[in-house]
Amino acid sequence: MASNPDFLWCKEERKQESFVKLLKHFDMSSENTRAIPYDFVRNFSDNELSGNMKIRVQWGNSWKVKISKNPRFYFMEKSGWETFVRDNALGDYEFLTFTHKGKMSFTVNIFNKDGKEMMQPPQSRAFLASSSRIKTEQDVKREEVLVSSDSSSRGPTTAAVSNGNGEGMYKRKLNFGKKKAEETQNSKRTERVVSRQRVYAGAPSSSVAEFNIFISKSYIKSLAIPTTFANDYMPKEKTMVKIHHPDGKKSWNVAFVVKKKGHIFSGGWKCLCREYPVVFGDTCKFTLIKPYELLLAVSRP
Repeated sequence: MASNPDFLWCKEERKQESFVKLLKHFDMSSENTRAIPYDFVRNFSDNELSGNMKIRVQWGNSWKVKISKNPRFYFMEKSGWETFVRDNALGDYEFLTFTHKGKMSFTVNIFNKDGKEMMQPPQSRAFLASSSRIKTEQDVKREEVLVSSDSSSRGPTTAAVSNGNGEGMYKRKLNFGKKKAEETQNSKRTERVVSRQRVYAGAPSSSVAEFNIFISKSYIKSLAIPTTFANDYMPKEKTMVKIHHPDGKKSWNVAFVVKKKGHIFSGGWKCLCREYPVVFGDTCKFTLIKPYELLLAVSRP
C-alpha cells in the first residue's frame, strides 16, 4: 500500500514539541495569551528558557522574542510578541501553531478564522501603505502649490491697493497672508501624520476609531475613557498603552486601568499633560492607530 505523504508529514510533526494559540483582538497582548504551556516547557531546561525564541513564518520572515517567567508560567515578552502580531496584522481570531525545530527556533503556521493557512504576508497592509503614502504626498504637494499660488496672487493685489502712503498696511497684510499659509501647511503636516498612521493601522480613515473629550480640572490627574470606545477597542485588563504626539517626535506610555465604574488613563497621564502640554479647557481628540496605540491632537478655545 502506498504511503500518504500528508499523513507521514503530520506524523513527523507530532514527534516534535509544539503548542497552539488562538488570537482575539481584545486580549492578544495579555500575559495569558503570551503564556507558553507547561506541558511544552517541561521538555526544556531552564537555560534554554532563559534566552530568546526565534519564530519564523511560512514566507521566511522571522522575529526574536525574549522568554520570561513569572511565579506561575513562562511567557513571551510583550515587546517582541507585539512586533510579531503587528507585522502580520493579527488579532482577528487567527489560529497559530508553534512547532519547535531545535535550539529554540520555531516554525509558526498561521490559520485565518475561515480555516485557510496564511502562506504570504498580509498584502493589503503593504499595498495600502504604499499607494496611500504616494497619494497623500501628491495631494500635499498639490495643496502646497495651491497655497503658494494663492498667496502670490494676493500679493500684487494688496501691493496695488497699498502703493503710496499705505506701505505699512501693505507689510501687515503681506505678513498676515504669510502667516495664514504657514498655518495651513502646519495643519496639512498634522493631517499627513494622522493619514500615515491610519494607513499603518491597516484601516481606511472613514473606519478609524476615535473620540473627543473636554478636559476638566480633574482630568489632569486621570482621564475617563468613553465606555463604548473602551469596550470595542481596549483590553479587558490593566495594560500600558502608547499615546503619540501628532508631530511624531514624542510619545508617552500610559496605564489603561479597568474599574467597576469605568475605564481610565492613569499612571503616566499626568506626565503627558505636563509635557504635551494638556491643560484645563482643552479638547483632546484620540485616534486609534494601532492596537493599544493612539494619536492625541489637542485643540484650545
